[in-house]
Amino acid sequence: MRIGKSVSLAGGSIAGFVLAVSLSALFQGQVRALPKARLVSDVDGALSEVCVHYNRTSHDACIETLEDFFSAMSEDVDIRVIVEKQEEFDFLKKELDGVKHGPLHAVVTGYPITPWAKDRFGTLVTEDGGSVLALPTADSPMGGARGNDGRVPGLLAKRFEHIETRRMSFFFEGGDLLCTENLAFVAANCLARNQPLDVDNRDALLGRMSGGMSRELIVIGESQDQVPDHHIGMYLTPLSDRVVAVADPDLGLELYAGTDVSVETDKSKYEPFRNVIRIMEEKGFTVIRVPMLLTSTPRVYVTYNNAILETRNGEKRIYMPVYGIPELDKAATALFEGQGWKVLPVRVDKVYRHTGSLRCLVGIIGRERAEG
Repeated sequence: MRIGKSVSLAGGSIAGFVLAVSLSALFQGQVRALPKARLVSDVDGALSEVCVHYNRTSHDACIETLEDFFSAMSEDVDIRVIVEKQEEFDFLKKELDGVKHGPLHAVVTGYPITPWAKDRFGTLVTEDGGSVLALPTADSPMGGARGNDGRVPGLLAKRFEHIETRRMSFFFEGGDLLCTENLAFVAANCLARNQPLDVDNRDALLGRMSGGMSRELIVIGESQDQVPDHHIGMYLTPLSDRVVAVADPDLGLELYAGTDVSVETDKSKYEPFRNVIRIMEEKGFTVIRVPMLLTSTPRVYVTYNNAILETRNGEKRIYMPVYGIPELDKAATALFEGQGWKVLPVRVDKVYRHTGSLRCLVGIIGRERAEG
């Protein structure tokens, strides 16, 4: 995802490149023993350390989202602000004057980046509580600012002793990774990023993914055309091991009374979302249908699922995107509150038009271990 321009999420050519680069290393016996680590839950534990990317170009689209998110978080959460130049960090600090927030730490890259902090890594935690930024099996061949995003995890590891990086044995983007304490959810389009292995040896791919994340995998869809053409975090939000919130464009269309959003009228494009609801129900999950609007612009969603969750001092908290659409904002709030979550609204009505939302802007570096 990129400000001002849609980016294809299809995996074919990129996946072929990264697998060609990485397979020889994987099977030459050059992998050293590493401390055991597992993917950090998206539901459990309190946020302790996050990162965001900031640049002046995307300021107008992102600033309200950052203000709301920073002020809603606990003031003990460390915030790493990734910038190309120190003056950008200084400008942001002035813009945030009067906004409550945790400690801000500048990390200067010296090269341009996009605002999408989520996509280039996932987060693992070792048995002793160390943070490991999980990288795809090889770097993306993208150039420019989007390609530079992939350099940020290594820079963080060099800057901070408690952070390290680790290559996974499969290709992904950060928005593809989603898990609870015991389960990881994987959509068919993420498997397609790893072609041809998802066709030639799907079981082996799933085994590597399950082992790398230390989770039982819940696979959604047999082929990428069965699921939405976007990251899984845009339409699925696990609330526990057995309860999931799923974006429902039919419900959104039923509730929407405005005219500001150009809503997709081709109902055949709603089918992938209906598939996700059906698949999750068939797998035995309790499905909470959350309204969303599928717009006429590809990958631009009015979605409440691209949220960030935490459990802090026994309280379940959800930082939920809001769009200034009263009938939908209120309905989504009521649904999450009905599941016992405290809703902390975060404005995304400017940034969502650029194909992403709140979760896309935030890299989770650390969470405190879940209580109990």
